[in-house]
Amino acid sequence: MKEGFFYIYGIRCKDGVKKNKMEAGHRFAYRTKSELEVPDDGFKWRKYGKKSVKNSPNPRNYYRCSSEGCNVKKRIERDRNDSSYVITTYEGTHNHESPCMVYYNQMPYMIPKDDNGEKQISSEPHSMVFNVEPDKMTISSEQKKIEIGEIGNLASQERQPERIQVEEMQPQALSTQGVVFDDGAVKILKSNGQMESQIENIEMDPEASEQCGLFLMQGGLGLTKPPKDDDWKNAKEIYLMDNELSILPENPRCPNLSALFLPRNYKLRTIPPSFFDYMPALQILNLSRTGIKSLPDSLIRLVSLKRLLLNDCHRLMTLSPKVGNLKLLEVLDLEGAKIMDLPMEIKELTNLKCLEVSFYGYMSNGRRAMQSNAVVPCGVISALSQLEELNIDVNPDDERWDACVEDIVTEVCTLTRLETLKFYFPRVELLRHFHCNRPLLSHFRFTVGRHVKRIMSRVPRDVEFELEQWERCLRYINGVGVPRDIKNVLQHVTAFFLDRHVTVKKLSDFGTRNMKQLKCCVVGECNEVQVIIDAQDAYGEDGISEIVSESYDAEKIVLGSLEYLYIYYMKSLRSIWKGSVQKNSLLLLKSLTLRTCPQLTTIFTQGLLANLFNLEEIKVEDCPSIKSIVSCEISAEHRSSYFLPNLKKITLHYMPGLISISSGLQIAPKLEWLSFYNCPNLKNPLLDEISSQDLKKIKGERSWWEALEWSSSCPSYLEEIFVPIDIQDC
Repeated sequence: MKEGFFYIYGIRCKDGVKKNKMEAGHRFAYRTKSELEVPDDGFKWRKYGKKSVKNSPNPRNYYRCSSEGCNVKKRIERDRNDSSYVITTYEGTHNHESPCMVYYNQMPYMIPKDDNGEKQISSEPHSMVFNVEPDKMTISSEQKKIEIGEIGNLASQERQPERIQVEEMQPQALSTQGVVFDDGAVKILKSNGQMESQIENIEMDPEASEQCGLFLMQGGLGLTKPPKDDDWKNAKEIYLMDNELSILPENPRCPNLSALFLPRNYKLRTIPPSFFDYMPALQILNLSRTGIKSLPDSLIRLVSLKRLLLNDCHRLMTLSPKVGNLKLLEVLDLEGAKIMDLPMEIKELTNLKCLEVSFYGYMSNGRRAMQSNAVVPCGVISALSQLEELNIDVNPDDERWDACVEDIVTEVCTLTRLETLKFYFPRVELLRHFHCNRPLLSHFRFTVGRHVKRIMSRVPRDVEFELEQWERCLRYINGVGVPRDIKNVLQHVTAFFLDRHVTVKKLSDFGTRNMKQLKCCVVGECNEVQVIIDAQDAYGEDGISEIVSESYDAEKIVLGSLEYLYIYYMKSLRSIWKGSVQKNSLLLLKSLTLRTCPQLTTIFTQGLLANLFNLEEIKVEDCPSIKSIVSCEISAEHRSSYFLPNLKKITLHYMPGLISISSGLQIAPKLEWLSFYNCPNLKNPLLDEISSQDLKKIKGERSWWEALEWSSSCPSYLEEIFVPIDIQDC
């Protein structure tokens, strides 16, 4: 399957729609090359699940649209054959506006002609201009129509991958690549008899084009020059993302233009002064990830603008006060920009529903001069009474934030419509002030404690990404003791990051009953922590009024909702669990990672093994004291049964003390992936510890593999799936 190409199944565009098994919801999918785990599509999403995929080393993540009342879902996974590509599958139809509307149900399209006027059939993607008409599809002067039948997946040759189904395609959102059809694929399908009618004479009806407006799609083509002036004049929506544009037209006339997308044109540094003079209908402007330093004064001409997206414009340090003239603006996204401060005029944006901003701050050496005494002028936040989402990133070294944060917290408490908040509380007392004066939000991302910014983070990018996907996240950093305010908020969070705590000795000191909703937990650089959970902390905790008492047994369940546990750089950690293990504790845990814990000796006890029914992945790195990941004596009656029945992936790197995986115990009957590196004393685990029935890949050093002892000889099928490990994978 090629990048950005859509292969559609089960569509009919006339009287009836061919129904598949999924009667409810509409589905479509696309595949794009991306380093990002979640390609930006203009919508806001909340993660609700994750699972391993058969025959693939990459997990599948599940998301819901975060807009209230919208039931759209999507799932994201890396291509099992080429992990540089991301496959995104959408299900459902958004019931609200999108910043990126691309209508592609019943869409005619224009095939470019060569110099002789002949239609070209090419397998390479090209730009297209779409004419959208809601009830019928105009293709040529003869008003021919297309009926698309079941289209097969051309990408598969020997084996057919999972089918991507589309049902009753409705208007959906798409960013990154635009909509690209493979003309070569259409030609092949016709020869195979899979098309119910032929595609002929694909010409745009000029009258219909004038009536309905054009959609100019030229994303991802490597353009260095913008479209011609006539194209701008007639366009209703223009998509020029992922090009190499460095210039724009001086003064384009665009009376009907409602959406302009220019993201990821990294060479674009300036916008002509009169560029926006004749765009009275523009509602969506996306300049994200461009190199612009400022916005021209003609911005005030955009009287209809509702969404202004400037995220990750790293050269943008000053926001023009003229943005206050955009009275209809609903979304202002400055996340990832280098803004020094907000202008006072922002308070005039009384229709604003979403404000995202990253403040660059200033360096102590004075390399960047301060522009004002306050990052957010007094009265700005409280004036934005319609705000539903507010995300503020700040430089923790910026003293201006310390000076005004208390006033900003007070103003945030007045926002009655607020549902989502990202905020940095330098002191626990500020969190208490917020918690006492504002009902808890449905979505929040709080960082609490004195945060010292690092040049390089020890937290891997994929862990940061995991934390960002959960709807309610609390990061407690450089803390001392266990404040009651942290425990109160902890009762409601789904993701908790305990970062560089100074005094705590156990995670369970925060109260196991306060972690009942916790699904993701990251603990790092807490030098006094010796054990993660002490079972004694499940009893006799100081009661908290918000906690509703349950049965005695249910009260003793510890981390019963946890799915993801990541522990790193814990120099005093000796064991994961201390004491007896209540049934169903850690029952939902799917992923466990342990990194750089030099004194860690015990991971799985017998009690834990019995509970970890859903564990799918374990990764242990740089833990030299561990001799086996299973550190217990199992009775003879239990040795015949498999433990960790759903474990699919084991990674063990830099573990010189490791002798065996499970001390002779049979584990992981569904194991698919094994990776070893610098485990010189590890005996052959494939003899009697783990099943090789479903193994798809074994990675390790060639010297270690060849030195393994076998009862007779290494089975040929294991030789076939062994891959010498690359040091960069470790």
